[in-house]
Amino acid sequence: MRKLNSLFATYWVLTLLVSGLGAGCATPDPIESAGTQEPASQSWVTVYDPSRSWNGYTLAFYAHRVPILLDMNGRIVHRWPEARVKSRLRLLEDGSLLGIALGRGIVEYDWDGNRVWAYEAEHGFAHHDVIRLENGNTMTLIRPDEGRFDDIVEVDRTGNVVWQWHSGDYLESFIPPEIANKTDVTHLNSVQELPDNPWFERGDERFRPGNLLVGSREMNLVFVIDKQTQNLTWTFGAGLDKQHEPLMIGPESPRAGNILIFNNRYRSFYGDRQSTLLEIKPSPDTLLWQYRSTGFYSPTSGVEQSLPNGNVLITSSRGGRTFEITRIGRIVWEWVPPFDTTRSQRYSHDHTPQLAAMAVPAPVAVTPPPDHRHIDTDVYRFARRGLRRDIVIDGQKVSVLKFNNDCRDLVLPFGAKVHVSYGLDSKRLTDHGRTEYAARFRMGVRRIGTEEVTELFEDTLDQTTQAWRTKTLDLQQFALRKVALCIATEEVGAPIDTPTEGIALWQQPLVEVYNPDATVITEDDLSPGELTPDELEARKKHLEALGYIN
Repeated sequence: MRKLNSLFATYWVLTLLVSGLGAGCATPDPIESAGTQEPASQSWVTVYDPSRSWNGYTLAFYAHRVPILLDMNGRIVHRWPEARVKSRLRLLEDGSLLGIALGRGIVEYDWDGNRVWAYEAEHGFAHHDVIRLENGNTMTLIRPDEGRFDDIVEVDRTGNVVWQWHSGDYLESFIPPEIANKTDVTHLNSVQELPDNPWFERGDERFRPGNLLVGSREMNLVFVIDKQTQNLTWTFGAGLDKQHEPLMIGPESPRAGNILIFNNRYRSFYGDRQSTLLEIKPSPDTLLWQYRSTGFYSPTSGVEQSLPNGNVLITSSRGGRTFEITRIGRIVWEWVPPFDTTRSQRYSHDHTPQLAAMAVPAPVAVTPPPDHRHIDTDVYRFARRGLRRDIVIDGQKVSVLKFNNDCRDLVLPFGAKVHVSYGLDSKRLTDHGRTEYAARFRMGVRRIGTEEVTELFEDTLDQTTQAWRTKTLDLQQFALRKVALCIATEEVGAPIDTPTEGIALWQQPLVEVYNPDATVITEDDLSPGELTPDELEARKKHLEALGYIN
């Protein structure tokens, strides 16, 4: 151990790639059930306690593209490879699949993958959510081609718009000054038709079943719309930060009427990096319960689902997993595929006639090793947008960090390694007439609460050495701990505060959690075929809106 001197010596830029297999939370969630352990690499299910889970089928996407139904051990029981859908799916009780289409609208496929209904938005595109209402109509969110405010539209089976709500007519007074000039002011991301609930039964007209519960990410606001008058009847925003998926719990649960919210806590990237699941009693507004855990962080996207036994299914979209927790925070099911998960949903074994006709799969408990703690990828991501820039080096576009000296507080996963790329921009050296130049690159890890730094490596490059180098470093000794990962760059022989003028570069970290042995399902097995250019562009825009890609 030794101190890493002059850690903030100059102005810098870098790329780390942190990879961890079998990672997890820093505070253990003990799994006490016994049973045969199924290798995680065979199903991507890393935890499964049949006695504590709400057992059923999970609707998910394979790699953002193909809808699949999984049993509790991660085995695919049904798939829709023909479906042209994006990011939101609903499995209807007749076995149909309702989703947001790759184009501008919404679409429905039957159990066999035949398209049976579609609606194309005329002056915008459908995004984030689509639901089938009790009256048989369909509701979705529309981002208009012109204007800054999302709309909510209800259409019948013939494609006629029978109800429409313009958010700009009702939300102007709620717009925070810091987003007043944004083009995407409201960013509505979910809509729910209120179920039967105790508040209405006790005379609170604000929560009449059929009214709409909606979330606005940009405005940090959750609200209820009176379906008849279109006015807002209830609003909530205390402590929200880029939240998603406000959902009122249905009458099948003892917690009926309470509202769950996936509070992303986007700004906590520079603090504890933790998202929070909230349970709110809305009459009057009272925080009843929350779930937060070191290692659980999805700064954008993410949803939750209240299950009939009181558990909650959480999709940490940017964290790379879907997992089920009990109300004391015990993880009883976890699915960690080698791609970002997207808005997973759990359904009962008899939710559709087709599922009811299937033999219920025999559950096989998956008991992880004692040191298994999944840590979401954004908990150990080094730098976000705003701290990076793109440059061209030797004809290749490279994303590099803006500063050459920095520390980031991270929670590292079990089995973590860091892949470091760094080097010199030879073109800029030539442009600046620098014929003799050398830079020293250093990386170290500091345990939070101490001043001691473990130096991982030190290297010096000049114009006579290889332009770019890559190293792989083992971080296992720091697993499951909050540490500061630090980089430092300085020009050799120059005063300590001499800037390197963007010549010595660290490449931007690319974070992945990937199991190379997870080969049971292949993209060739599930591919819906080549997408048209229009479909590819529509999918790209939608994923950008969701925050999955920059």
